[in-house]
Amino acid sequence: MSSSRIKASLFALCAVLLTDTAYAIHHALLIGINDYTASRLGKPMPGAPQRDWIELKGAVNDVEMLKQMLVLLYGVDPAQIVALTDQAATRAAILQSLEHLVTTSRKGDVVLFYFGGHGSQQRNSQSDERDKLDESIVPADSRLGVEDIRDKTLRTYFNRILDRGVRLTVILDNCYSGSGARGLPTGAHPRSVKRDPRDVADAVRYGQRPESRGALVLSAAQDNDAAWETRDGEGKFHGVFTWAWMRAMRDASSGEPAVQTFLRAQARVRTEPPFQSPVIAGTAEAKLAPFLGDRIDRRDDRVVVGVAKVQNDSVFLQGGWANGLAVGSELHDPRSATRVVVTAMLGLAQSIARVVAGPPPQTGSLLELSAWTIPPGPPLRVSMPRTAHDVKSLTNVARKLNAEALQHGVRWVADPIASQASHVLRWGENGWQLVGPDGIETVGDDDAAIAAIAKMPPATSLFVELPAPAVVVDAVHAESVAADEADYLLVGRYASRRLTYAWLRPLVKRSDKRRSGLPLETKWVTNAPDLGRALSRLRKIHAWQTLESPPAARFPYRLQIRRKRDERLVGDGESIVGDEKYELELRGTIPLPARIKPRYVYAFVIDGNGQSVLLFPPADSGSVENRFPDAPPPLDIPLEGSEFEASEPYGVDTYVLLSTDEPLPNPSILEWDSVRTAPAHPATALEELLQLTASGSRGKSFVTPASWSIERVSFECVRAHATKANQ
Repeated sequence: MSSSRIKASLFALCAVLLTDTAYAIHHALLIGINDYTASRLGKPMPGAPQRDWIELKGAVNDVEMLKQMLVLLYGVDPAQIVALTDQAATRAAILQSLEHLVTTSRKGDVVLFYFGGHGSQQRNSQSDERDKLDESIVPADSRLGVEDIRDKTLRTYFNRILDRGVRLTVILDNCYSGSGARGLPTGAHPRSVKRDPRDVADAVRYGQRPESRGALVLSAAQDNDAAWETRDGEGKFHGVFTWAWMRAMRDASSGEPAVQTFLRAQARVRTEPPFQSPVIAGTAEAKLAPFLGDRIDRRDDRVVVGVAKVQNDSVFLQGGWANGLAVGSELHDPRSATRVVVTAMLGLAQSIARVVAGPPPQTGSLLELSAWTIPPGPPLRVSMPRTAHDVKSLTNVARKLNAEALQHGVRWVADPIASQASHVLRWGENGWQLVGPDGIETVGDDDAAIAAIAKMPPATSLFVELPAPAVVVDAVHAESVAADEADYLLVGRYASRRLTYAWLRPLVKRSDKRRSGLPLETKWVTNAPDLGRALSRLRKIHAWQTLESPPAARFPYRLQIRRKRDERLVGDGESIVGDEKYELELRGTIPLPARIKPRYVYAFVIDGNGQSVLLFPPADSGSVENRFPDAPPPLDIPLEGSEFEASEPYGVDTYVLLSTDEPLPNPSILEWDSVRTAPAHPATALEELLQLTASGSRGKSFVTPASWSIERVSFECVRAHATKANQ
């Protein structure tokens, strides 16, 4: 089926689903730029600055995918979506499209502005900001010397849109300052280019920020941080944040507050390589409103898809990945005995099913999801550079490198996460490489690496990332991937006159510890068996952090932790302190639905060693008195008997809330130690899924009921005598 026919059929389905439903007019301007060559746009202006325009790979994919999801999930008329990609996204075209949004929007309309591409900064000597830099997005003709579009220019257009009584959402998947040093480099390039050194000397005040006037603004990263690209399960590139956001969109229930959708996307981003931390900005009203309004494929938190046609034994569905469907998913017609099972996926918005019970459905009828297929768990990806050096010769090389650094006043960094290094000397395919502020330089053999250190200015900070001898790599029993695709790098160091190894998350720094869903590093050890055990623990933590639950099955309560001593809730970014007593409670999302179907609730914690402890209900009580909420549903629900005392091992702990319509026959399945999984025999498909997740080895799809959910929240646990700054 052609793309035009797909769009037409999607819009026809939207019309069916929207019958008898009033909804606002949606407008969307979607911009995605991979190609910054400007090869068809003319010649550079005299004096155009050189800014290192690296080509991107995922921005156009993001726009195409987001466009389809807007039509399928929110009923947006394709005619109201303007998509500018690659060299069509010039500065003039972007500003003209923004002007069109201003003039065509009416009071009550819903407007989305999306940008995926490079971000940057421009010098402004008259700015009221301390750094005298304006943030900017980079248009496709930037290489020709055309100015970026500064944040102040965007603010003018956004405020004019808001003046018309429009509900505005802005998504920015780019970074403004990707040059800051961050942990271990991998070769990945952020969505940023060098700043424009030309001074705009603009002292104009551009009014209030749109987010303070009712706009919802989602940014892929902090202003001073980097936004990256990643691959999906099919190998296609996306912006890390956009890919997480589209999965969170897919899973959101109708009417879910945008802030809850964001928190789910944020949790995904914090487990993706490379690490970044997105930002949400807006008024309380904007954050609590549903993203772009109510969805058209949800009915009372049930997934609803239409039947496009029935041909022989095949049922063609107008629903696919975007609706949460997968091969094996089961749907039924609530008005008859018809049940179908999905047999093939045709892409984002279409799939094929076969009838397994009852009569074939009619074209145009609506089917509801009743059994959900969870895809295979994504593997934990590691990179293990190897060398022909044996342990003895590598130790000797490291000793010489260290001595050369001491002799020339170069600061030898022992841990690149705890102490940032300006330069990294690492082993590459063709010998040693030196990574610094100006890029990657091939150094050569061991003698050349020693000579490179001798040329460094005094006080330069250096981390020497030592490769693993073949005997170590082979003993770990893991497949190695490219460093820029890895969740963890196998890193060697020379410290205290010996060679040790650990697994390190790339591109992270110590301040990321409380935001990362995965440990930043493991203990430094000397032997391969310890590295293997550490990797096994990481796989378990990763499996729980990436476990998905059925779309639209979200339980409208989140897990909170209250300190017993002063009855104070532990806030985001705060720590749990050793030897203190805490208890769990449920906090309802706002606005809380007036009617909520009760569920059985389980809460457990996974520490940094991969060990799990069931906190609620107590392990010896079974599924007793753990079904919530009563009617009418309260905003807060204390979990009686969930009291615990924080203790070793100290580090980042993940607290997991599991809710399900049916009780778990064996709640003890949620407890295991760092080596073995829970001993209980699974009695249901859901229990089998949970047990395999606990083992860190889930590699197949599962069909489970469509009425359970899982939510996670992470906190750092610190010693009781930790300083206030650490807490």
